[in-house]
Amino acid sequence: MNGGNARGLRLGVSLGGVGLAAVAASVLYWQAVPAAPEVDPGLERAVLPVVDRYLTTDPAGPLGDTELRGEDGAVPRGFCTERVIEIRRVDGGLRVGLAAWCGHYVREGDGVTALDGVATLGVVTVSPASAPARVGDTAWEPDGDATEWTRANFSTGGAAEAQRLMSGDGSQLSDPEAEARAAFGLPG
Repeated sequence: MNGGNARGLRLGVSLGGVGLAAVAASVLYWQAVPAAPEVDPGLERAVLPVVDRYLTTDPAGPLGDTELRGEDGAVPRGFCTERVIEIRRVDGGLRVGLAAWCGHYVREGDGVTALDGVATLGVVTVSPASAPARVGDTAWEPDGDATEWTRANFSTGGAAEAQRLMSGDGSQLSDPEAEARAAFGLPG
């Protein structure tokens, strides 16, 4: 074998080794990032109306107890959109981990105006056995860095999905303005 072929063979083996190492690193990375939990669609359909009613009406919810008014004194209405991250069964209830975007809106002419808004993570326990189903325990992410709170309140995969949803520009969540427009009888 001449020197050029031997060098080419060594270079090819070296590049092949680098490629194999890159593939192995990618596989290890994707195995280390936990998958988002599977959410049972039937459970999600059952809990979402209960959760939405709680989020928009309970003073302990993300909209809080507020005294906001529109410019002309209009009383605002609260609206939320939710993204269920996980549902786990606990003590006869369902522990629902979610991301929510909530805000107060007033109608102004042919449009709606947002008076406030918050995107937050939460965990609520729904008691489906009660009639009607209701929200029991709740926990909301604290202000500031919520990393530890998220790890403590979600499964490993749920925490990773929650952090992914809340990172960046929030485009992973639906703006509740469309819900407000529909509720006020305005076209979408």
